Amino acid sequence: MLLVARKNLFSERTRLAIAVGGIALSVFLISLLLSLYRGWDEKVGKFVEDSDVDVWVGAVGTKDFMRAASLVPLEGSSEAFDNSVPIKEWAPVIVRPMVGVKVEFPRDPDNPGTELDIHLIGYDVRTGLGGPIKVVKGKEAPGPGEIIIDKALSSRYNIDLDDVISAGGKEWTVVGISQGGDFVASQTVFVSLEQAQETLQMEGQATFIVFDLFETVDEEQFAADVATLAPGAVGFTRNQFAANTREVILGEVLPILTMVLALAFVVGLAVSGLTIYTATIEKSREYGILKAVGFKNSYLYRLVFEQSMVTGALGFIIGIGLTLLFGPLFGDRVPQFVTLVRWQDVLAVFGATVLMSLFAGYVPVRRLAAIDPVAVFRA
Repeated sequence: MLLVARKNLFSERTRLAIAVGGIALSVFLISLLLSLYRGWDEKVGKFVEDSDVDVWVGAVGTKDFMRAASLVPLEGSSEAFDNSVPIKEWAPVIVRPMVGVKVEFPRDPDNPGTELDIHLIGYDVRTGLGGPIKVVKGKEAPGPGEIIIDKALSSRYNIDLDDVISAGGKEWTVVGISQGGDFVASQTVFVSLEQAQETLQMEGQATFIVFDLFETVDEEQFAADVATLAPGAVGFTRNQFAANTREVILGEVLPILTMVLALAFVVGLAVSGLTIYTATIEKSREYGILKAVGFKNSYLYRLVFEQSMVTGALGFIIGIGLTLLFGPLFGDRVPQFVTLVRWQDVLAVFGATVLMSLFAGYVPVRRLAAIDPVAVFRA
């Protein structure tokens, strides 16, 4: 039966190419958008997940890292935290989103510089809590007037050591490059806590207080009880804070992404369904003869569905291949285009392709049931 299906398909190669192309385009769009979502999802919560911080504490109303609207007074913190048994280390952290930050290039006098959006982080260089995940080039910790930038920021804007960033009314010399602080739409830069407090006029204050706990401590319980140590504050475990940060960034994107995925599915279904239906109608006489000589409708149904499945399989292979090819290429051209292809998503797309193929064969199958063998011979 499969040979008959293949013969019917490949007898009209132009029609087959249109059907396969429609499904391939649909698979390409679906898999590319899924991989883009996974890439963003991986990036935006990675800094929080990979940090040495077990619990993040901010003012009541704080939910995520990106908006960083929290303001926590540090007065009395030493007395409250230094003698607390579950705490290995703690430190204040300042996080402030900054837009229109100016970058100057002393190495290239002809370059007028550029403007960018960043998240300025001031951290305790002694403990390192809330600081760079890993410094890959230059100094491990910034000093006065010095800044460490993320590798993604360096690559995106061609910023290197000794370049100058103007932020908060002050000039900072780039002395280190780290990795792990890319939030896709914004990147992290790091200065010492004292420098951040002075620049932002936040002496005696911080955005968050972060904790490194002993391994035997229940992080969720500590986060829930943090108000006893810091009245007016709310605590989050590492995973909770990362999840909240992802929700802020991706929550508005997800409904749009869902609509585009649905449209891509409909496009593939419409093209493949119309093609299979046209091919079935054109061969209605042949199907009528098969019915006249004793073939049951179930046989004809399987024949049409096999044609649809072969078309879907070819479209799936081409569509996934295009995703693996063009995803990295798009990322090279547009740094914000971060993709991550997971085998689970490939299986999900394959399931969608199978569903698409079954739907595409449904209407032609109903047409077959209406074919009258006697009418075929009369014609």
